[in-house]
Amino acid sequence: MDEQGNTIFVQIPAYRDPELLPTLVDLVDKARYPSRLRVSVCWQHDGSESPADFEAGRFTLSSRIVGGRLRHRLSRRGAVVQLFDHAMHESLGCGWARAVAQQGFASERYTLQLDSHHRFARDWDASLVQMLEDVRSKAFPRPVLVAHPPAYAPGDPVPPYCDRGYQIDFVEFGGPGVVRTRSTTIDSPAGRKAPVRARFFSGGFAFADGSFVCDVPADPDHYFNTEEITLAVRAYTHGYDLFHPHRHVLWHYYGRQGMPRVWDDQAKALARGDTTLDGAQLGMRAMAAAEAAFGMHGDPEPVPWLGRQRSLEDYERYAGICFALRSATPEVFARIAPSDADLALPRAQWEAKLKPAAGLP
Repeated sequence: MDEQGNTIFVQIPAYRDPELLPTLVDLVDKARYPSRLRVSVCWQHDGSESPADFEAGRFTLSSRIVGGRLRHRLSRRGAVVQLFDHAMHESLGCGWARAVAQQGFASERYTLQLDSHHRFARDWDASLVQMLEDVRSKAFPRPVLVAHPPAYAPGDPVPPYCDRGYQIDFVEFGGPGVVRTRSTTIDSPAGRKAPVRARFFSGGFAFADGSFVCDVPADPDHYFNTEEITLAVRAYTHGYDLFHPHRHVLWHYYGRQGMPRVWDDQAKALARGDTTLDGAQLGMRAMAAAEAAFGMHGDPEPVPWLGRQRSLEDYERYAGICFALRSATPEVFARIAPSDADLALPRAQWEAKLKPAAGLP
């Protein structure tokens, strides 16, 4: 493998997040090959935040106008960071912000999708590349590592690594177009040496070939709640196979009590009459579109973002869920709690809805 060609495109949406700068510092300083990092950030900020904040964090800064918009270039230890500058009132949600960050993609070998609040293990970049390549095979030529990483809290020490894996399990169908999941410890023998198959997607951590950005680009219409399930379906139907890492080399800040949320800011601004942008309306529109695409009210509507390598029904059989019937197989429910298995879709009804898909587990 050509180590010199292993550039990584890191894509980050950041909304008024004080953890963005320490995340970028840790991302660069913990990498084995920082000069191979190409980081792209949709930087949504208020008036109290300034590009000079990044200079104070020992990044070299330059700014210019590109396509009529301000863009900043940061550098540190050979890593390059592009900041797409957007005022907070311009935000259209998470999918839009990820789509903006993806404008910085320049055919890098790999891509890492993150949020703006993480910490990293030493040599995280080399570890992720090795893990991805270890699962690549003729059976799985396009693997993707996905997970909800373990937690950190700002100011607390971060362990050198996490020798444990977490999987994303189905919980229930939520609002329109929403599938609720949770992260649980992988039940496996001690010392597992390889990732395990995954059924669901994580917006806050996904590592894949750079081609993923072109094949499964962020959908700007998905405001927040429907992002992960649509990414799972889109990736699978485009021929990508999802895997959960058996060990972790980065951590995520969950909860974030008191931190600004785009939907809260927009609701307050709408109530004051300072904007006509209704984030809640955008979110409901995305949910309705997801419902239509997944056939929750009849046959699925044709949507351009589904791939042709596999069908929507192929994904449903693989994941063990049925969108139209809003239920799951007994095996999926049994993973939550044995007593929930009798809430599952009856086997005969399940198999009548979804015919066997050849070649799938």
